[in-house]
Amino acid sequence: MRLDDNGRVYLPASIRKRLHSREFYVEEKDGRIILIPVREKLMKYRGIFRGENLTGEEIDEIVDEETEKLLRGEL
Repeated sequence: MRLDDNGRVYLPASIRKRLHSREFYVEEKDGRIILIPVREKLMKYRGIFRGENLTGEEIDEIVDEETEKLLRGEL
């Protein structure tokens, strides 16, 4: 793989199909770049709303806030 002139990396279609994600959390560790699908990072929140009396809009807002924190590196 190569970076294009704008710093973009293109993942092969075979990898994209397996990952089912278009957004990634990026980590740098020991000189390596690690791409983690955002949905994988958010899976820890699965089921936390069970039993709560929240509307779909409220749940969407909470998920959006947590996603923004993740993408800013706050989680």
